[in-house]
Amino acid sequence: MGWARELIEWHARRRRFAQEWAFHRDLATREFESFGLSHREARQLAKRRLGSRSVHRRSALRHLRADYSALFELVPWYRLKVSPFLGPAIVMLVLTVLLAIGPHPLDVLSNSISLLPFTPARHVERFVPLAPSGVVPMGFADVTLWCFALIGMARIAATPKLRVHWRAWTFAVATLFLVIALGAVLWATGLQLLMQKRWASDTVQGAAIVTFPFAYVGWAFVALRIWYRDLLGRCPVCLRRLGMADLRGNANDLLIAPLEKDTVCLRGHGANVESRWKDTFESGQFTASPI
Repeated sequence: MGWARELIEWHARRRRFAQEWAFHRDLATREFESFGLSHREARQLAKRRLGSRSVHRRSALRHLRADYSALFELVPWYRLKVSPFLGPAIVMLVLTVLLAIGPHPLDVLSNSISLLPFTPARHVERFVPLAPSGVVPMGFADVTLWCFALIGMARIAATPKLRVHWRAWTFAVATLFLVIALGAVLWATGLQLLMQKRWASDTVQGAAIVTFPFAYVGWAFVALRIWYRDLLGRCPVCLRRLGMADLRGNANDLLIAPLEKDTVCLRGHGANVESRWKDTFESGQFTASPI
């Protein structure tokens, strides 16, 4: 197993420091003993020459990638955060939770399907309480999510590295429509919870119902931004997160030396250059990593 092999290598790098420290300590001890000092006196002078072992050990293990932070990175679930399946898995988990807490999950699914074109909208006779039960008005969500889809598709088409690499645009389109499905379920479940029955205070219930569409638009804006930023931070070939970020330039300059961020694919598929003027991915510049 690759993880077990890397764990053995990590432990070997830690032992390497102990062996080298013992070698230099014994070498300095023998040097002082050659001057006629006792073994105890030579050992104390050797410790004084070498300095604090803990300080050197901490620095050496950090440079050898043998400290506990490097061990933490070997844990399989830590690597999951760079996987392209983490985001969709989280969205699917949230979808499942929303359907579980909703009072009418089957109606949530039927309301969500009504977002598709050429499907009839279900008529709502009364808002508070809902009549028929579980059927919510979807017109506002229709407009919001269709704008979400159009903006998302336009951003995919306008980004060269998403447009050129088939894996990147397939992943982008799939995750876009998965987030849209989450938005449909979120709208239907939220309105069902707010409008299922009449509250003790009509003012509070009315304020909650009026506030919900504004909060929903805010959620759509944040979700679109997170979705697009996640795509830009991934390699278009293997879809894993880019790493080893390097900043250059000046944030206050616009034309001469604008701030640029360089990241590379840790599997060696290329380098990405991102600034306020461009976002390009150059392939085939690095040797593929065995990881």
